[in-house]
Amino acid sequence: MNEKATMSDKATTGVQVRLQHNADGSYAIRDDQAAFNTLMSNPGLQRHIVKANFVWDLPDLRADGLSLKIVAAVINDWQLSGIFTGGSGARYDISYSYQNNGANVNLTGSPDYAARVVINGDTGSGCSDDRFKQFTTTAFSGPVPVSNGMESGRNYMVGCPDHTTDLAISRNIRMRKGRNVQLRVEMYNAFNALVYNGRVTQLQLVSPTNQTIRNSQYLADGSVDPGRLKTTSAGFGAVTGAQALRAIQAQIRFSF
Repeated sequence: MNEKATMSDKATTGVQVRLQHNADGSYAIRDDQAAFNTLMSNPGLQRHIVKANFVWDLPDLRADGLSLKIVAAVINDWQLSGIFTGGSGARYDISYSYQNNGANVNLTGSPDYAARVVINGDTGSGCSDDRFKQFTTTAFSGPVPVSNGMESGRNYMVGCPDHTTDLAISRNIRMRKGRNVQLRVEMYNAFNALVYNGRVTQLQLVSPTNQTIRNSQYLADGSVDPGRLKTTSAGFGAVTGAQALRAIQAQIRFSF
């Protein structure tokens, strides 16, 4: 299963050259290398990146009366600025490991290239609001012996998109003799956007003949394993990290 890509999205950078070993000790590039290159042609480029910034000099209050002048002295001369960062999610794919009999020679018959994880159905996009299930874990299984190493491609999963806004509000207070005081409050990830950026992507199995999942996030009854509630012990498909949530810092600068 690979996402359809335009010609500009295709590349063979980093694609392994696979060798076929013969009984007489000779070897050659496999006949299906071209097909393998096509299968692995998605280089995982980030499709969309947006960076936008603004600066807004907030409206001032024009006042004549004493009480309004006091209010104006507090609310005038403020400036709001911000940066929005947006982008498509990072590409990734799913790997596997076997506790027993999972070496390359056991699966493909060659030490030079590995089998790849098997995709059995709809995997989901690769990002979801459920931190315990970022993709459809049941859509994957391990490869079995006599594999040709072409069960799946690369970079077919898409992580969570970025949509982060940083804001700052500041005011310059002019004083005598060229002195200046700046009051500034900065808010990183001001709207507290939750963007998962790490997840368990390795399917751990017992053996090619025993496809029992060793790192399942769920128990047999379908409930979340209480031993895997923390990100440090997360199971297959669960979140292991997210971008930093809202952080606020204030500062006072005095220049002279």
